[in-house]
Amino acid sequence: MDRRLLGNILIIVVLILSGSGIFIYFKPFEKNIASLHTFFALLFVIAMVFHIINNKLPLKNYITGKRQKKLKKWQAPLIFSAILLMAFGLYLETPILSAIYSIGNEMRSKQMGKTEETYDYQVIEMDKTLGKHKLSVELKKGKAFKYPLFAIWLEDSIGNYLETLYVSRVMSSSTFDYGKKVEGKWEPALVRRPEALPYWSHKRGKVATDGLFVPLNGAPDLDAVSGATPTGSFVMKSKIDLDENRKYKILVELNQSYDWNGYYAKDSYPNDEIYSGSGQVGQPSLIYAVEIEKGDDETVTHEIMDLIGHGHHSGKNGKLYTDVSNITSAKNIADRIILTLE
Repeated sequence: MDRRLLGNILIIVVLILSGSGIFIYFKPFEKNIASLHTFFALLFVIAMVFHIINNKLPLKNYITGKRQKKLKKWQAPLIFSAILLMAFGLYLETPILSAIYSIGNEMRSKQMGKTEETYDYQVIEMDKTLGKHKLSVELKKGKAFKYPLFAIWLEDSIGNYLETLYVSRVMSSSTFDYGKKVEGKWEPALVRRPEALPYWSHKRGKVATDGLFVPLNGAPDLDAVSGATPTGSFVMKSKIDLDENRKYKILVELNQSYDWNGYYAKDSYPNDEIYSGSGQVGQPSLIYAVEIEKGDDETVTHEIMDLIGHGHHSGKNGKLYTDVSNITSAKNIADRIILTLE
């Protein structure tokens, strides 16, 4: 094919591909633009085949480095290796390289009124090594998730507390990273939060020296089950011993500060020293539960945990309040909680 004609075709095709590619990057999908881009991409491939045929000798010299200085001989393999690495990086969704796509995808999604949902889970491996059964609790964060506190524990079928499987470390020690402000900066400090996880703390049944059921300065029974508070969706993994063909309950209690609503407002309980005093209380803790039974087989069980009630708004008792009609946004802290038992 005539080189001048082929060169003009390639220039025009590259311009069309560049323009349609930029449009596709910044704008939501449109069939006519996608068809235009696809057609000229195929035309570009055909034109490149003729271009290679017409220029096979100089292209061969470029690749092999023939008649070039020693340093330039490595130019082609280095460029090829770099492009190949970038291609693999993009295919494997390496964060730095895939960020370019993510930026464009976010812009297109906003134009269509859509949100991009990711499924990155924080894995919390407990230090508890004893137990013949593997247990995991998966919590997918909801739209109201803002660093809530958690406790996960095991009970028998009639509600007797057996053991804690996981509790946020700040609750096991009552030492919060943002405990107090010193000269305008937050510092760790001892903070008593009886309202945070009252159902779990009363079920545990151990009273600290100040008369509260919340652990104080750590507790031996919680050393292997306390962990960092999750900052997003998470999977907690642990081990337990269950008697075959006996029913148990797994419970999760979660609570988030500052999530007031119309019923649980800042001034709802002015005479309650805990609720009105700390300035951190909002809607009360929520309790989720599921009943499990491990048979003598090797099957894996998956169960969705149900919302069964809430704790006392200021932690004065360990009652389960089943009426959740006054709970609003707190129901969206967790999108779902799934228990897996092996």
